[in-house]
Amino acid sequence: MKTLDLHNVDKWNTSFEIEKFITDNFDSMPIMIITGNSYHNIEEVKDIVKRYSLSMHKDRWINTGAWIVNA
Repeated sequence: MKTLDLHNVDKWNTSFEIEKFITDNFDSMPIMIITGNSYHNIEEVKDIVKRYSLSMHKDRWINTGAWIVNA
């Protein structure tokens, strides 16, 4: 599964990085986005997933810092 890790990505670049990763990997779904526990990163992922009518869920119920995005 292709993975984007947002650790060490500047807060101001996260939206661009998330959207680019998702659009570049439409044909490779599902994909994983590691947000860590950053509220900002999680909300950015949710917004972009919604914009493209995709779905997302936690990788594991105890791990709130990794999200699976699917078509």
